[in-house]
Amino acid sequence: MIKRPLVFLLALVLVVGAAVAGGYWWLNRGPDYPDEWDSRVDDLVEFVEDERGLEFEHPVYIDFLSEEAFEKEVTSEESDLTDEDKEEIEQVTGLMRALGLIDHDVDLFDAANDLTGGGIIGLYDPEDERIRMRGEELTPTVEATLVHELTHVLQDQHFDLEEKDKELEEAVDSSATAAWDALVEGDANRIETAWVADLSAKEKKALDKDEEKQGKGVRKKLKDVPPFLRTQLGSSYAFGEALLALATEIDGDEAVDELFEDPPVTEEHLLDPWTLIDGDQDAISVDKPDLKEGEDEFDDGTFGSPSLLFVLAERIDVQQALKAADGWGGDQYVAFERDKRSCIRVDYRGDTQRDVAELRGALKQWIADGPSGIASVRDHEDGLRFESCDPGREAVGGNGGSQAALELAVGRTTLATQGMQQGATEDQARCFASEVVRAFTIDDLEELNTAEPDPALIERVQTLAVGCR
Repeated sequence: MIKRPLVFLLALVLVVGAAVAGGYWWLNRGPDYPDEWDSRVDDLVEFVEDERGLEFEHPVYIDFLSEEAFEKEVTSEESDLTDEDKEEIEQVTGLMRALGLIDHDVDLFDAANDLTGGGIIGLYDPEDERIRMRGEELTPTVEATLVHELTHVLQDQHFDLEEKDKELEEAVDSSATAAWDALVEGDANRIETAWVADLSAKEKKALDKDEEKQGKGVRKKLKDVPPFLRTQLGSSYAFGEALLALATEIDGDEAVDELFEDPPVTEEHLLDPWTLIDGDQDAISVDKPDLKEGEDEFDDGTFGSPSLLFVLAERIDVQQALKAADGWGGDQYVAFERDKRSCIRVDYRGDTQRDVAELRGALKQWIADGPSGIASVRDHEDGLRFESCDPGREAVGGNGGSQAALELAVGRTTLATQGMQQGATEDQARCFASEVVRAFTIDDLEELNTAEPDPALIERVQTLAVGCR
């Protein structure tokens, strides 16, 4: 992963940003390059160059850290936080309760520490241009992660990741930032995937065994992290890899570099990459909602269709959530405090009035399934206005549906890509993938992935395929 905070809201950025700020390398910033690569990674460097189609301009240092040292770098002590930091964490904690994402007693600072401390194996920092790895030995899992991080180095040397980060920071465009992050992580993920596919059967077995060993420890550390945070952390990798697989299937390998030169500008391109492939670059412009007397703003921006999907799916049917999020045309939110409670107000537009109606229905269902009297949705101009406030001790976290929603959305893109690989046209592949996701339940889709799926389900799939010809 790139050393970058989670992207959701300003205060959540602060949480993870503060977590990495205690690292010793921040005392000595600035790049310093070795004369040659660590000899242990020579084969990995060669693979990344060949697979990515680019050459490294120079080696970078790779720090193999002990478990304790690595966790110290990606977590922080509460004593390091300023009063302003603590206030922002409190605000975003209330906001996540207002959105139905965490229970009333969740400590968001601890959850962020658990997430970064347990969920990260390696990272590349574009500022000082070093890779840091969890583990002092070159295990199969560390090797796989190194392929991912070396891809980030290659990206940085050819596309200047730090400069792009500064540009996005100055633009204060959270949606474009999320889309860029997905492109960067998805590209690294696909190179890592290719490396794993190139392993021998014996090497794959060793990797699987090592990942299972690592996974036990990770699951233990992340058991108390709210599902939404885990989904949000992994979404850029999954969305980005699916987007790039579709783009390269349609336009070839050169599509990757073209996207780095002219990246996606909205998260809608992640949820439904066809909106990018079709050249639909811009979301509908929406004005920031006004504040009322007694309301004090602490954040604003684009909420985005993926976050809308995840919030809905943590409480209502996953397929209903995806259908509603698909109709997203644009939005703007403002987060504020009223009577010492965190609240959010979002103005939405849909691609069509039918999309607006579907989103209205989904939000009403979401509201009905939560604490009473804390949220509302109503018609506003050509779209909708949604509001919700922190319900305090009545707050109940989501059901984990955001992960299923992510898998469903990514699966749709993957199905379309696979369809074209098997000879379908773009229109046929897109139609088939959309119909499968719409027609089958999550249980049905899981059944289809088994070794011997129900013949009745296979027949339904074939019927859908015929209908898309």
